[in-house]
Amino acid sequence: MALPTTAPELPEPHWTEIAPVAATVILDQLPVAIWIVNYAHRLIYANPAFRANPPAGFLTACQPGDLALPDESATEQYTQWQQSYARALHGESFTITIGAADYHFQPLSCPTHSNLAIITTVTPPDRETLFRTAIETMPDPFGVYTAVRNLRNQIIDARIVAVNTAMCITSGYSREELLGQRLLDLFPHYAHDGTFAKLRQLIETGAPVRRLTTLVKQTGEQSWVEVHAGKLNDGFVAIWRDITAQYQLDRRIRQQAELLNQIADAVIATDLSYVITSWNHGAEQIYGWTETEVIGQPLGKFLETRFTNTNSDEAVALLHQAGRWEGEVEQRRRDGKYVPIHSVVVLIRDEQGTPTGIVAVNRDISERRHFEQLLMKANQRLEQAIIEARQQATEILMVNELHDLLQVCQTLSEAASIISFGLQRIFSHQSGYLMVRQAGTANLNLLATWGMGATPPAAMTIDQCWALRRGLIHRTCPGESIRCLHAQSDPSHCTCCVPLVVQGEIYGLLYLAGPELPRSELIVMTGDTIKLALSNLELRATLREQAIIDPLTGLYNRRYLETSLPRELHRTQREGVPLTVAMVDIDHFKQFNDQHGHDAGDTLLRDLAIIFREHLRQSDLACRYGGEEFVLILPGVNRPTAKIRLQHLCEMVQRRQIAFAGQLLGPVTISIGFFACEASEQDARLVIQRADAALYAAKRSGRNRVIDVADLDQLPSDDGNE
Repeated sequence: MALPTTAPELPEPHWTEIAPVAATVILDQLPVAIWIVNYAHRLIYANPAFRANPPAGFLTACQPGDLALPDESATEQYTQWQQSYARALHGESFTITIGAADYHFQPLSCPTHSNLAIITTVTPPDRETLFRTAIETMPDPFGVYTAVRNLRNQIIDARIVAVNTAMCITSGYSREELLGQRLLDLFPHYAHDGTFAKLRQLIETGAPVRRLTTLVKQTGEQSWVEVHAGKLNDGFVAIWRDITAQYQLDRRIRQQAELLNQIADAVIATDLSYVITSWNHGAEQIYGWTETEVIGQPLGKFLETRFTNTNSDEAVALLHQAGRWEGEVEQRRRDGKYVPIHSVVVLIRDEQGTPTGIVAVNRDISERRHFEQLLMKANQRLEQAIIEARQQATEILMVNELHDLLQVCQTLSEAASIISFGLQRIFSHQSGYLMVRQAGTANLNLLATWGMGATPPAAMTIDQCWALRRGLIHRTCPGESIRCLHAQSDPSHCTCCVPLVVQGEIYGLLYLAGPELPRSELIVMTGDTIKLALSNLELRATLREQAIIDPLTGLYNRRYLETSLPRELHRTQREGVPLTVAMVDIDHFKQFNDQHGHDAGDTLLRDLAIIFREHLRQSDLACRYGGEEFVLILPGVNRPTAKIRLQHLCEMVQRRQIAFAGQLLGPVTISIGFFACEASEQDARLVIQRADAALYAAKRSGRNRVIDVADLDQLPSDDGNE
């Protein structure tokens, strides 16, 4: 059925033969709008359909004598109507679109009027007519199907509700034989070849179907079809495109491609839409996808091609023009890597010369390119190795010279100057510093620096460095890792912290910073040289000095106190944190020794040290000052907190039962005097004296108590025995 594209020509009315009243009655009954205008574009007649729905812009209550034109503000439409009226009044019949509607203009002759024109709207066909006409004009078999369900609402079949003529011709059934029938009754093999399973999945999920199958005619003749189906309500619509000729041709191509399966080249066949129809073993080896995975799929889903001297459009144009294209490309494999390919692509034609498919023979040339690249890289590596060997020889020479100089150093300050000089030579493009751990503490002090880029701290703790915490080299570059707290170099520079470990203990830290870092091996070798030389130097010095640990109590001795207290006072001044120093004395210790013996007195001293360890923080320092006197250094503790903590310590000692020789001795009490240091206080000796004065006041006031230096003025001045 063909659809009209223009309005039917109206025969010219003969007004001498039709009474005006009868003509008016006839025009009034027509469902389309009809009106007549004169030479002045004024309305002579308009039927009810026109008055109910006049053209856009016309007066809604247009009467005979009114201008049959839209408002002049709509300039374009106003001009179109004027020009169309003029053409009709001059004897021309035509159909034109104005706005969104079609109108037919025709001249009209009448005995009582001259120069008239009659206009009518052109009504398009209804949607159903368009739909049926579209189906009927389709060259491919088409059908509409609805789902057939059982009592459990499961889809068991599909019923045919509409087909076109092409479907009747292809299947060999008449329209009456097809309509109302079940799909599996006519084509039962669809239940076994997976076709109906796909169609059922389409109804359930809406996933479109495209697959190859067969259609068996009523005569038993079989043809290959490509099914394209989409969901429609509780069913689907499907096109059954006959591709028997194409399939047979593709089959011959596949048979020929099978003969090529023994060669290493990839032989790939597609239709003109680049849907893969053949994929040999060589293609599987080169690209990684199996034949089962790719057959029936678009080629572009798997292979992404990069052209070097041309592009895809030019290659396709040459292929269709010359029937052949050859060149080198890069194609993506399954693992995502691209391989260099030498490709020969041929356009396949049938007996009439019509293109029906494409065959490509692709050879992997990556091995050839691989060996070329290997040779080039080998030459580059050889040249680089020679350069690096010369550089490493120079570096080793400088490290050896540093080692020899350090071996003859006699003092730590002398070694520090040698280290600064040597590191400046070895790491001339970087800056940095060397920190050495203070024995028995978690603190590190600055020993040597070089370069201008790094700002070294005067002192730091192990917790401020990730390398010291982990015992591993910690390298950072901008945006790649977290910097250590002590690293104050340019944020755009890379940094490297090397922990210097001697006999399992952290000895120090070598820190480097610069736009780029040297080899890790060079850094480690330099660090090893420095740490061994310094540890030997300090070992010799340690043998000349008294040990810092009290052998009886395991606490720090007075020498360590004298070293640590100035540092803590300096930190108090630098960071503005409080610091409390307390002197502790065991009450009546001489009487205890006289009564229980010196061994019991030693046990008491050891137990008191244990109490200190149990109730002091890790950052606090407890030192044996001499005899039964101890000094406590409490960083970060202000006066009120110190009072509470030290009072608690007195209570813990008083509750402690001293076990000796199978019996409990005690109770034992202690007296404490403490001094809360100000930020300006830097004289360690004076701090000890003040704490000792408070201790003396505690002893004088009756012992077993805690006295603050600030409270000395409030105490009575009566004398007492210590």
